[in-house]
Amino acid sequence: MIFYIAAVVAQPLIIAWGIDGFIAPDPGETRWGNLRTVSLIFLFDVLVMGISQYIQIRALARLSTRLLFDLRRDMFNHLQGQSATFFERNEVGRLMSRVQNDVLALQEFTEISVPTLADILMLGVIAVTLFITDFNLALVAVAPIPLMVITMAIWQRKAKPTFLRIRTAISSVNGNLQEGITGVRVTQSMNRQNRNLRKFDTLNTEHRDAAIRGGFLSGMLMPPIEVISMASVALVVVVGGQQVLNGTLELGILTAFILYLLRFFAPIRAMTMQFTQFQKAMASGARIFELLDIEPDLVEAPDAKQMPPINGKIEFKNVPGLPVLNDISLTIEPGESVAFVGLTGAGKTTLVSLVQRLYDVTSGQVLIDGVDVRSVTRASLAGQMSSVLQEPFLYSEAVSANIKFNHVNVSEKSVINSATAVGAHDFISKLPTGYSSI
Repeated sequence: MIFYIAAVVAQPLIIAWGIDGFIAPDPGETRWGNLRTVSLIFLFDVLVMGISQYIQIRALARLSTRLLFDLRRDMFNHLQGQSATFFERNEVGRLMSRVQNDVLALQEFTEISVPTLADILMLGVIAVTLFITDFNLALVAVAPIPLMVITMAIWQRKAKPTFLRIRTAISSVNGNLQEGITGVRVTQSMNRQNRNLRKFDTLNTEHRDAAIRGGFLSGMLMPPIEVISMASVALVVVVGGQQVLNGTLELGILTAFILYLLRFFAPIRAMTMQFTQFQKAMASGARIFELLDIEPDLVEAPDAKQMPPINGKIEFKNVPGLPVLNDISLTIEPGESVAFVGLTGAGKTTLVSLVQRLYDVTSGQVLIDGVDVRSVTRASLAGQMSSVLQEPFLYSEAVSANIKFNHVNVSEKSVINSATAVGAHDFISKLPTGYSSI
């Protein structure tokens, strides 16, 4: 960046040197070199600018990509650490929207804004150079800038809630879409397609209207910024031109000043065009960190120990768990089979989930072999349990990988024996690639 900024700032000075020294020279002054020397130095400067810009853009792009990679990884890991209660409170589609769409908004912003980092530093360097070159003319040049700042402040106040509304609206659309796809069998069996479509249309319309409002605000910002910047250049041409005619300012210095001013406003115009993307990124960033700030309900005790080998004795002592349970106390001996029977919502699944510590009890205890499940690490507890879910779930992996799941070191023979034991081996063998089928 330093080499790039230095090369850019040097260009107008080299041009001024060529104009005042050899194109429109002052008869009373002598200049070093000749026009060929000026041209060679200018070409060298352009070469330094191009190489340094390529290196800095590539380095910053790599940095931003790695940052987003870590952010996605942190969000995925954070979600995996949440309790079952968290996923009951939050739609999967909305969570997907935060991990995918909101991070994508940040990615799009970093991709277009990386070159602007150097421009921001260049603004300061050029501003200092303007005042060093001609203090009075610099005052004339920066006179319209407060008006530009006021315009940006007013626009931002109106744009921020609009772009936050856009991110929230697309999250609702994705949540409804995920719900409609996963529940399509229920929808078709109840013939509710038209009602679902009307609900989706309502959410989709809200997002469309918010996006149109955002596009309108984006289009409003650029024209006043362009007019203000060109007004500044016009003032410099008028005031500086008069000084050249009066002989108090050299033509090359005026030319350099105008070039500096155009360089000064170029990144401002670029950042103005990117400001809408910046607002989207700010809205997405707020939603991302809002998610990352949610503390998991299940937190291991600082002194949590490894669960000893389990024999199988399960005890519930005065467990309220969730509102559906009320002062449950019972003991299940090793090898004993127990069935929980009741209406939907009576707490059957909750009881089993408490044993696996998918939830934590608010009072009372859940003991396995006399050990409170909250006093051991979750990994050592879950590593000694298995559960057959009411609704089976398959990952997008080979059949053998789904059977092994977390036990990746299990032999293929054990996989086949397990499949045979539950009557699945025959139909698995008929698949196109058997246990390797996906």
